[in-house]
Amino acid sequence: MQQLDKVLLDMSIITENKFVKHYMDIEGIGIFLLVAFIGLVVVIGILLLYARQFEDGESREEEDMIDLEEEETFDLNNEKGRGHRKRKKKKMALNRTTCWFIESFYELVFSSTSILFFLAAYYLIDRYLDIREYRVLWDEYSDVLLMAFIFMSIFLNTFLDHLVVSLRTINSRQKGALRLVSTIYMMLIFGYIRFIYDDLNYNELIIYFMGLVIGRFVYFDFTWKDFSETIRGVIKNLPLLLLIVSYSGLMCYVGFRSKFLLTANGVIVSILIAHVFMDVSILIIHHVMKHMREDRMYRKENKKKAKNRRR
Repeated sequence: MQQLDKVLLDMSIITENKFVKHYMDIEGIGIFLLVAFIGLVVVIGILLLYARQFEDGESREEEDMIDLEEEETFDLNNEKGRGHRKRKKKKMALNRTTCWFIESFYELVFSSTSILFFLAAYYLIDRYLDIREYRVLWDEYSDVLLMAFIFMSIFLNTFLDHLVVSLRTINSRQKGALRLVSTIYMMLIFGYIRFIYDDLNYNELIIYFMGLVIGRFVYFDFTWKDFSETIRGVIKNLPLLLLIVSYSGLMCYVGFRSKFLLTANGVIVSILIAHVFMDVSILIIHHVMKHMREDRMYRKENKKKAKNRRR
C-alpha cells in the first residue's frame, strides 16, 4: 500500500512539474498549432499536384484502387456522350487518386504517432521509475515490454485511422506498406537523435527497428515475389516518406528554435508532441474538407432538383 501511495505521489509530481506547465501555455500551443496547420496545407497542396501528374502519367494498380462505377450510361455512338463520359471518368479517377494519396499520408502520420506514443512512454518509465522493486522488474523485462508496447501501438493506430479520421480509400495492403515505411521513418528519427544530440541511449532501438525492417523483407518462408512486392510498396511510398520527414522536420525545427519543444524532457517526447499537433491539424482539415465536400454535393443536388421542377 505504501508503494502504491509512492507511485501516485510520483505521478502527481510529474503532472505538476515544469514540463507540463510549459506545454500548457496557450500562446505557445496556438502558434505551434498554426505552424502544423500551415505545414499540412502545403503538404496537401503538393499531394494534389502529384496526384494530377500521377493520374495523367499512369493508371493506378487494380488492387490498390476501388473500381470506379459509372452512374450514367451514354450512347457510345454519340461523340458528345463519349466526350462527356471520358471527362467524367477522368475527374472521378483524379478524385480517387487524390484521396488515395492524402489518406496514405494521414495513415503514415498516424502510424508514426502510435509508435512514438509508446516509445515515449517507454522512455519516461525508464527515466522516472525509481522504486527499487519495480525497477528490478523493469530492468529484467524491459525488452519484452518494449515489444509489447510496439504491439499495442497497432491498436492505437487502428483507433486513429478508424474512429478519429475514417480512412476509406486505402486498403489493408497499402496500410501494411505504410506501416513498414513508418518503421523506416522511426529509424531516421532515432538516427537523428543519436547523431545530432549524441545520445547513445537509442542504439538498441535503432538495432531493434532495423530488425523489424529486415524481418519484413526476409523471413523463413519468403519468396522472390513477396520480396519484390515489399520493395515496390516501399518505393511507391517514398514520396510520402520524404513529405513526412520534411513536415516533421519543420515542426521540430520551429519547436526547438522557439523553445516550445524542450530537449530536457527527452527528445523523443518532444518529437511525439510535434506529431500530436500534426494529428490535430489532420483532424481539423479532414473535417473541414468533409464539410465542404458535403456542402458542395448538397448544392449540386438542389440544382438538379430545381432543374427538374422547371421541366
